[in-house]
Amino acid sequence: MHAQSVKNSQTLSIRSKLSQAYQAHAYRFAVISRFFAAIVGGYTFTAVFTALLSIILPLKKSDAVLLSISLTILVYSCVFIWVFAVKSLPKIWITILLTTSGCALILSLLKGWL
Repeated sequence: MHAQSVKNSQTLSIRSKLSQAYQAHAYRFAVISRFFAAIVGGYTFTAVFTALLSIILPLKKSDAVLLSISLTILVYSCVFIWVFAVKSLPKIWITILLTTSGCALILSLLKGWL
């Protein structure tokens, strides 16, 4: 009987260690995924948004490009902060992918690429 309780306690100990290791890795994955979303996703969104903005601004072409490039710092910073402010990781990825795709679609329609 005593051997059975020792075996059960060892099994529980192993399970708790595995659970802690899984939680630690899950947290690390979430942080890495957020950084990847902020850096790569934010950059991609900002690039597409800047291109779209430079086309739709009702200014001279050089002024529109200069203004849109000047605003990229603000847009990229806001996306970076937003990625770490939102609790849901899937919501972050879905939002970045949909907004980038939407801006790219509008840009391609305006430029006549489609």
